[in-house]
Amino acid sequence: MRYLTWCFCSMLRLSSVGRLSIAVAATLVCLTSYVLMYEEIYPGNSLFLSLPIVLASWLFKLRGMAVCLIGMLLVILLFHSISHTGLFLSHQIYLFFALGGFALLLEGFITASFRELFDVSSETQQRIEGIYEQEQQLNQLREQFLLNVNHELRTPLTATYGYLELLVEYHERLDVVSRATFLSNALSSCEELQRLVDTMFDALHLHQEREPLALEALSVSEVVHDVIDHFDPRRLHLYDLHIQVPQHLVVRAHAHSVRQVLRNLLSNATKYAPEHTPLIISAALYDPTTVQHQEHLAQEVCICVKDAGPGIPPEEIPHLFDQFFRLRRDMMSKVYGTGLGLYVSQQLVEAMGGRIWVESAGIAGQGSTFCFTLPCVPREQGSTT
Repeated sequence: MRYLTWCFCSMLRLSSVGRLSIAVAATLVCLTSYVLMYEEIYPGNSLFLSLPIVLASWLFKLRGMAVCLIGMLLVILLFHSISHTGLFLSHQIYLFFALGGFALLLEGFITASFRELFDVSSETQQRIEGIYEQEQQLNQLREQFLLNVNHELRTPLTATYGYLELLVEYHERLDVVSRATFLSNALSSCEELQRLVDTMFDALHLHQEREPLALEALSVSEVVHDVIDHFDPRRLHLYDLHIQVPQHLVVRAHAHSVRQVLRNLLSNATKYAPEHTPLIISAALYDPTTVQHQEHLAQEVCICVKDAGPGIPPEEIPHLFDQFFRLRRDMMSKVYGTGLGLYVSQQLVEAMGGRIWVESAGIAGQGSTFCFTLPCVPREQGSTT
């Protein structure tokens, strides 16, 4: 029984031509046998002609069953008409014909029904397997996310604890400058911890209904320098920082969101790029030749963060802004991350009417350039904040 089931399932994996060949061959063999042995069997013997009907119904469902049954009945009717030299056969032959045809029809319907049940069962099984695979992937993502979050939160917590512990144990021996330095470093670690918590909180609430962001005119130069002034100096001083932002550029955006996007991009750059390599923050009109946006009555400003890191493989760029996504090479490296920074950045930029993308050839040393656009405010409207 198991072997028979395997045979029928295997036939469904064949191409349409292969299945059609099997059905036609079985029909020809059975009809030939019927013609050669018709004197020893009843003309309408359904058992002898069951195989073609079963195969046609199984391979092509009701349509195959109908074609096979009509074709065989016409051939048998023609054969008996020739054998009896006329179309007028005996009532007994017509009765056998009717009973045999009905039996074959019933057999075909039953087989086609089994095929439908088999298809439904197979589809359900595939869905279950797909759901199981998705659940496994989600479990892996959850475990990796918890591991990354644990490391990301532990780093600033450990730094804060260490500086405060030093202050408690050696406060009498430390001079004012040292105490101020330790407190400043502890405060920077607390700010880094707060940024991580804010990023995770934003990721959890991005898809919930929320009020539109309150947009205002912002000086790009002021926002960039504000982010740099509050960024971890211990990390930023390890790079050759270049700021190429004109003073006159003004965008219409949400101040906190722009700062968060820039912090995320700077954090990634200092996390992956080798120390003592160039780090460039630039801003310019995206394309002065484009038609002005009807909504903002201005062009767009493009803000870019360029590093000289390992780059991003081109095949992974389409998924770079997905939630919890991390590069394959980073999954096994010592570089941790939540996989939320770029996802949150994309959502915030799009909420402000811009777009974000990355340019990278995936070649080590050439690095990556992350760019995002924001609506520009003409100078006559540019009261900055």
